[in-house]
Amino acid sequence: MRRSVAYQGDRSVEDRLTTIGRRINGLARLQRLRPRRGLQVSRITLGRVTVETIRTVESAHRPLADGAILYLHGGGFVLGGFDTHQHVVIALARRTQLPVVHVEYRQHPDVTVDESIADCLRAYRWLLDQGAEPAKTVVAGDSAGGFLAFATVLAAQAQGVEAPAGVVGISPLLELDNERRSGHPNFAADRMGIGLVLPMVVGCVGPKDSDGHALSPVNGVLDTFPPSLIIAAESEALCCDAERMHEVLTDAGRSCTLKIWPGQLHAFPAFLPFLPESREARDCIVEFVQDCLGTSKRSAPGTADTVTGNGSAKSPSA
Repeated sequence: MRRSVAYQGDRSVEDRLTTIGRRINGLARLQRLRPRRGLQVSRITLGRVTVETIRTVESAHRPLADGAILYLHGGGFVLGGFDTHQHVVIALARRTQLPVVHVEYRQHPDVTVDESIADCLRAYRWLLDQGAEPAKTVVAGDSAGGFLAFATVLAAQAQGVEAPAGVVGISPLLELDNERRSGHPNFAADRMGIGLVLPMVVGCVGPKDSDGHALSPVNGVLDTFPPSLIIAAESEALCCDAERMHEVLTDAGRSCTLKIWPGQLHAFPAFLPFLPESREARDCIVEFVQDCLGTSKRSAPGTADTVTGNGSAKSPSA
């Protein structure tokens, strides 16, 4: 992605992004060669959207009404799918003993972001039609999938569909116009170059007749938004989005827990799952899901606060 930003040849941005996406998705298919024991996997196609449900053998008999997770993968709206994020959904299925419904929504160059949101909303509606209870369902996603998790819930509420019990965003993209992010200290310092790449990506995948302001979850109607957990790396560009959403939600009186890890990279629980910090972040996600579903052994759910990965208090940056 960073090389694409600096590219000076005659290939269009759209062409370069499409090529990158296809290459990474092709490599990710190699994960399918590794056997995954103790799991039940099923797929169904909903028009042009495909969903894959992952269950452990031990929890295969549990109805969706007992609890479910809808997972939306990241990839900058240009790459990603069942193969790239297989390890994430399997870890969630094993740790929570809940069915995890993974959505392979349409992406660039086939559609723009608003159509990706529509695909995810269709998957959420399907999940409810299959017997899942909104009060026992959590929607989660990383990076661009974090954007879709928040945007899908907002779209559901706008259409009169009952919201889920909770929302999880792992390094979520929450604004498309880049206005506030470009002034954040992390914009140019992000070690993965996310801040520099995003304007190019959004320029390709965003709605052609809009500046993206209305689609950005941070600008949405949030006064009835469900409890949320946001995880971010302290030095990443999208820490700005995480801090802004935390601020907006808490100002609206909504429950939002923001957890920030120092010394980590963008979406580290998804990209670097073997790290101790990634395991710690997954523990936080599992606890949040249990809180939302009322199965936690703790006395109270997560509150509207901001903490670092080691649990000490930390104030969001200005």
